[in-house]
Amino acid sequence: MRIFESSLTVIVLQFVLIVGIAVGQSERDMNAFRIDIDIYEDEGKPPVSCVQTIFCEGQYIELDDAKGRITVVDPGLGQITILDSIRKSFVRLEMADIERQLNQVRSEMTSDQLRKFLSDGDPVIEVDNYVSVGNEWFRYKFRSVTPANPSMAISYGDFANWSARVNARYYNAPPFIRMQLNHMLMDQRQLPAELRRLTVVPSKNEAPAKKEEVIARMIIKESLSESDRTRVASVMKSMDEYKKTTDKEFFR
Repeated sequence: MRIFESSLTVIVLQFVLIVGIAVGQSERDMNAFRIDIDIYEDEGKPPVSCVQTIFCEGQYIELDDAKGRITVVDPGLGQITILDSIRKSFVRLEMADIERQLNQVRSEMTSDQLRKFLSDGDPVIEVDNYVSVGNEWFRYKFRSVTPANPSMAISYGDFANWSARVNARYYNAPPFIRMQLNHMLMDQRQLPAELRRLTVVPSKNEAPAKKEEVIARMIIKESLSESDRTRVASVMKSMDEYKKTTDKEFFR
């Protein structure tokens, strides 16, 4: 009888373990998705850039194959790793350092300087059903959709915020209005379906100011394919094989 009870206990424990693994895998699959972004400078022409972002296992992996650039945001480790597949090198950035540097830059801005990088009021719903946020120099218009899983909106918003911080630190792209937009979408558990960024570039003479518009259209894949997972594994392998460099060397 004791042998039978012992065997039954082992079977039950094995069953519980299998169920636990299956549930864990199911939860991971629910939080795994991909967003493809086509970027246009002229709506009448093909996109100038196509970027994929994979959300998997708590990491956000942006793939820009045309530039040979891969960005891995890992909030769990507090690190952002940017890889260059052409030069076979990578740089690893501490997220705390990036945030501290951005906060310092903001604290050193004058009120007039800061006014150019912050929204001049609450978001506005325009007649074409775009939501608009920004100021006279820099403005976003966007449309959004509700994802099947609200956590997708949180993950995307977190990724977009860190992407904005990195772009501000290394590419001089003003992040504050975009981060305001990201937080708005996160609060509403929404994902962007289309983003339009309008920048007004002042003229150095009496000519009218130049207006530049960049359009990003998102395609949301609510699950990952085997090809996606293979690509993630390939990125992780590259992080072990590529040469580590400093940020000054990497962004030269």
